Amino acid sequence: MSVRRIHIALLALLTVTVIWGWTFSWMKSAIEAGAAQLGEAMPLIVGLFMTVRFGLAALLMPILIPASRRGVGGAGVVRDGGLIAAVLYLGFLLQMFGLEGVDPAVSAFLTSLYVGFVALFSSLLDRRPLGWVAATGVLLVTIGAAFISGPPRLSFGLPEWLTVLCAVLFASHIVATDRITRSQPPLAVAWLSFCWVGLGSAGLLAYGMARRPDVSIEQVLTLLMTHEFLQPALLAGLLGTLVALSLLTNYQKALSPVRAAILYSLEPVWAALIALGLGQVGLSGWLVFGGGMLLAGNLWRGIWPRVRPSPRGVDEQEGPA
Repeated sequence: MSVRRIHIALLALLTVTVIWGWTFSWMKSAIEAGAAQLGEAMPLIVGLFMTVRFGLAALLMPILIPASRRGVGGAGVVRDGGLIAAVLYLGFLLQMFGLEGVDPAVSAFLTSLYVGFVALFSSLLDRRPLGWVAATGVLLVTIGAAFISGPPRLSFGLPEWLTVLCAVLFASHIVATDRITRSQPPLAVAWLSFCWVGLGSAGLLAYGMARRPDVSIEQVLTLLMTHEFLQPALLAGLLGTLVALSLLTNYQKALSPVRAAILYSLEPVWAALIALGLGQVGLSGWLVFGGGMLLAGNLWRGIWPRVRPSPRGVDEQEGPA
């Protein structure tokens, strides 16, 4: 694979991390708006948010990205799109249910553990130990994610464990995407995954409505139309799903799963910078230290490495990795 192709992939996935930097605040805002109007109705609120998020992406993708329709009828594409969707659906559900009981900074750190899980899964699947360069990069970015918002205040109740399991599923998504998109059209797989997740989210919404018969459809529609809920849901659908996940699915195969996961770890840096720009947090030594460690981990692994063709068709840094 050419160096130019890898550089394009790196820029695309870097864009994904910038978008992801906003997603925690979008999800948290929607959950808080839903709770303020409907009270304890998490399945209903999460189901509504995810239905809008993935339903919008599934509706718009074939219109805005016509290439996503090519190969969509193949049996392998339907199967693999369903597999990606199952992992995504469960991961986002656990992340959102976990956000109800943990601080966004703790959620961001625990979610970032997927970097280590990707390294573990890749090592097991490839049946070879993780190289010392990659292992050091994983360690640096994990430390950075842990401390970018200050020492993590972990109690490890149910919300924390749900978020750790979410990290396992997101790691599985990265590894599965790496393997699936080498044999299937990436954009078609992405579109079908959005469709499947949207359907699953509609099912969760129906379940949430059944559990809260006191909540009327009119109340749900009122919540949907409120600025505090609708805006983050639309942003998550257009940017967090349609743009970010389409870029991820289309370009991740240009990198090894471990390198991609390390690059994705920059998400908390953007989240912290966004919060700093909005005046939500102040500049602190922890932010500088954590952000510095995340950048160091990425530079150590080699964001712009010298590369040579590899048998698997992915980037491969010269020297031991």
